[in-house]
Parts: sequence; C-alpha cells; structure tokens
Amino acid sequence: MPDEVNADRVAALSNAARVPLKPETCDRIALAIAPTVARFAALNLVIGFEVEPASFAAIARQEIRKEVGK
Repeated sequence: MPDEVNADRVAALSNAARVPLKPETCDRIALAIAPTVARFAALNLVIGFEVEPASFAAIARQEIRKEVGK
C-alpha cells in the first residue's frame, strides 16, 4: 500500500467492512498508521501468504480435534 494513508481512505475501508466510524476517528487512525505504512512502502516488501485462509481454518480444526482426542 504505497499510497498515502488519509482519513478518506480509512473511511472508505471502514464503510466497506460495515464498521461505522466517526470522521475524527478516521483522522486519528490515518495519523496512527501512516508512518508504519510509509516504512513498509519504503522497504518495498512483498509479504506472501503461505497458506490460504480457508486452508488455515481447516488445519486449525484438525489440530483442535487432535488435542480434544487425547
């Protein structure tokens, strides 16, 4: 996410996730995460997923079954 993080972007993402936020909260969130996002963008990191989320849930369930079965 190399683009600048601003309150409008935070508001759009929160609306998409159906999480109601006040405008001043969007401002605070943008100010809080902007430095971290800028550092990640500067490093040009690529963070890949090793396991797709649905597979992770299935593996976690198997692990729980093993623990319960002991």
